[in-house]
Amino acid sequence: MKIDATILVLGAYGLAGRAIVSRLVQKTPYIVLAAGRDRNRLKTICGPLESPRMHPQVLDALVPDDLAAACRQADFVINAVGPFARNGAAIARIVLETGKPYLDCANEQQHYHGLKKLDATAVRHNVPLITAAGAIPGLSTLLVAQCPDSSRTECCWAQLRHAYPDSGLASMMGGILEALAEPTTLISGRFSPVVLGKSFKTFELPAPFGRLLCLELPTIDALTLPGRMSFQEYHTWFYLGELPLWLLDVVRMVQPQRRDWAYRAIHALMRRINVRDTESAIAAGIGPEALLMVSSLQGDRLESRTVMFVDGAAATACLPVYLAHQYLTGKIEQTGLLTPLDLVAPELLDEITSDIRRKFPFNSSSSLT
Repeated sequence: MKIDATILVLGAYGLAGRAIVSRLVQKTPYIVLAAGRDRNRLKTICGPLESPRMHPQVLDALVPDDLAAACRQADFVINAVGPFARNGAAIARIVLETGKPYLDCANEQQHYHGLKKLDATAVRHNVPLITAAGAIPGLSTLLVAQCPDSSRTECCWAQLRHAYPDSGLASMMGGILEALAEPTTLISGRFSPVVLGKSFKTFELPAPFGRLLCLELPTIDALTLPGRMSFQEYHTWFYLGELPLWLLDVVRMVQPQRRDWAYRAIHALMRRINVRDTESAIAAGIGPEALLMVSSLQGDRLESRTVMFVDGAAATACLPVYLAHQYLTGKIEQTGLLTPLDLVAPELLDEITSDIRRKFPFNSSSSLT
């Protein structure tokens, strides 16, 4: 075990990055380089943690030479800079070329296609290239894998607010950009595109979530799980708050993935919506709890498994910290492009998340006949 190992966290003051840095400091003995572009925002995570093992580092991860220099100081690199579809593969390439292991918590299929082109680079440098290691996909992947004989599987992720205002914007923008690329999911045994804003489903969830209208947005799991599982149909649903449906039509029209001005405009609008919704939820006493539900059709029985987390960002941080520790203690020897299912036994889900789960009985089984 390399106790004096150093972990570099890119995007350290974002929603996921902040949670990852906090969990690394609390749960591991490693030195943590918390990197981000804004010195003042880095101070917002330094103060609460007050650890001699956590060092802020002003860094623009999109400047290749600066990123490479930072990577050379580290033994493991965690990328939390979103949206991953825009810059994730470029960042991963620099990390790998310095000979360092890479991990991210992305969900975008565009990003996964970009990483596939880097598989040989990771193998050549004898390091893992780990993606989809967040909450959904990631923890959801392990929960799905507990029902390998399902013919139809659905995942639902719901969170009524983020931990603090002006957070979670990168993941929202990532979802919008991904949806514009019409990601695919498995329907009747065939991969089919899902069009942004055209597929919704209402879920009845336990308190405090209640009845929520969720948007379908396929993740990396829709590409990697078929072939490893028996299901012929797979869907992933997200609750995106009180997002006005007309905005989805505007997004499709202006194509922010192709026009910088459109991206900036949608980004500014989403920021205002996100801040408004989060501040309203905080004022109403709503917490940052998140819920993950997986429903699996096995024969004529519908099995549902539900996990509630005390905080959605804390859930996202679990696998990055666990896998970094596994690598630094010599327990990960695989190289190349990997996902959590390549590295973690599904039955370890409870152990990995034991300190951030809300315990409540909501698993169910019902017959369709």
